[in-house]
Amino acid sequence: MSLDGIMLAAIKKDLSKTLLNGRIDKIYQPDKEEITLLIRNNQQNYKLYMSAHPNHPAVYLTGRDFENPDKAPDFCMLLRKYLLRGIITGIEQPDFERILIFEISLYDKKYNLIIEIMGRHSNIILLNQEGLILDAIKRVTPHLSRERELYPGIKYIFPPRQNKLNPLLLEEKSYAETTQAFNQASYQAILHNYRGIGPNSARELVYRAGIDPEKDFNKLTEKEKKALYSNLLELKEKILQEDFQPVLGLEGDKISYVSAFPLNHRLEKAKGFPTTGELLDFYYEKGIKEKELDKKKKELTTVAENFLNKNHRKRDSFLQELEVGKNAEEFKKSGELILANIYQLKKGLLEAELIDYYDPEQRKITIKLDPQLSPADNAQRYFKRYHKARKSIKYIEAQLMKLKEEGEYLENVLLNIEQAETFKELEEIKDELILEDYIKIRKKRRTKGKERVLPPHKFISSTGHEILVGRNNRQNDNLSRKIARSYDLWLHVKELPGSHVIIRRKDKEEFPEETIKEAAILAAYYSKGRYSENVAIDYTLAKNLRKPKGAKPGLVHYENYQTIYITPDEEVVKKLKSS
Repeated sequence: MSLDGIMLAAIKKDLSKTLLNGRIDKIYQPDKEEITLLIRNNQQNYKLYMSAHPNHPAVYLTGRDFENPDKAPDFCMLLRKYLLRGIITGIEQPDFERILIFEISLYDKKYNLIIEIMGRHSNIILLNQEGLILDAIKRVTPHLSRERELYPGIKYIFPPRQNKLNPLLLEEKSYAETTQAFNQASYQAILHNYRGIGPNSARELVYRAGIDPEKDFNKLTEKEKKALYSNLLELKEKILQEDFQPVLGLEGDKISYVSAFPLNHRLEKAKGFPTTGELLDFYYEKGIKEKELDKKKKELTTVAENFLNKNHRKRDSFLQELEVGKNAEEFKKSGELILANIYQLKKGLLEAELIDYYDPEQRKITIKLDPQLSPADNAQRYFKRYHKARKSIKYIEAQLMKLKEEGEYLENVLLNIEQAETFKELEEIKDELILEDYIKIRKKRRTKGKERVLPPHKFISSTGHEILVGRNNRQNDNLSRKIARSYDLWLHVKELPGSHVIIRRKDKEEFPEETIKEAAILAAYYSKGRYSENVAIDYTLAKNLRKPKGAKPGLVHYENYQTIYITPDEEVVKKLKSS
């Protein structure tokens, strides 16, 4: 998505209506390319969001929550130094460019906070009243660009302007002069000649004039050209009168476009919004956040699946070796039969046909021999193979147990990734995979100090009991081994990947049946059985849990348990969470 000048004009309208004469109370920088300003105006608080992200730059009033770093970045500290307690006295969109300028007064000084919506060249810049750059969220030094530099101490200059006209200054004469020799598609005549009109808006203008947007402009009749000019005039008036209808297009669950007015030439379902802020919040939550979340999930899923596939290959290989190892008793029997018949055998034989004394019917069997060895040495050779096979069985069985535990662990990781709802949850899973050596890093990602971790999911049962649910394997470990008291109740889906669930006991009384049922619904919902029916959930007191030595995070053994069968219910989960 790119915001064109028309959409930015609609955003400016909403910002001006809400923020003019407002006071900047707080400034944060949640990410390296975005800032938020908390503004108090007309006895209400508003949150202004600015992003210079190359793929989805934006500026608008948001209702979203952001996670801010413990230590504010340098650019954020600079903004706080100059803008805190400042009053927003003006918001301008110069010459219908994709730029907004916030004029801010603080005591007797004035500052301009500028956001440029320019794709990968997007930026946020602070100027003093002399027009000198105090800093930019993305500094552009001479070695990065010779065309335009953005760094402290130099004069701010606008981005290079394309040879386009401001549609708000539209005149019939200029329209005729700029388009008369144009020999491309009709919508491109608008797109390439008028500033701030994006591809979708250009196509819509041509479509509303009753013209195929792809028709060559030089093949239009005079009547069609006049109809197109008339539509441009209508657009100009709508912008000047701030008559906007923010919409976005939906193809199923996917967002296909955002626009300041409905696009009749598009076939998708249009969803309207009362303000640009509400539209862009919806877009970021559905179109950006989910997309980025899915991307992050795919990255971590690929890591876990690769190791799980490797685990399965190793397991299959060991199972094959185990089958070979099961022939150990045959090796022992061959050695004993050779010794029992040693006086009938001699060196140089390739095989011996002997009576199988272990067979009730005393049938003969053929035993292969090494002609280079004596009968006694052949017998010892079989005994050595027997002892080696016995040892290998013990080793293979131990390895298969380790692989089984690792497989269960990785299955749980995949479930945690699938059910994660935030980037922070995915970051914790990534940290876990780093600690478990599934992801290699060149240097430590975190500095020493207290690590910020998410708490477990918290729910309140209908009887007032606190129920905690782990978000990942490390949390499951912490929940069951450190947070849970011996008399708390522990629940987990039976023989499937899932989260650990703890019911906190109140005053050592018995757990109400309804609370156990609700906790079981949570255990089923946060498991591989989320979409199944009659899911088996085991429950026992936390004191009955045992962590095997050297086991992966989240793996416990338990005894003295009971089982309840439950069907996951998302409405119950929402109700317990809201309470």
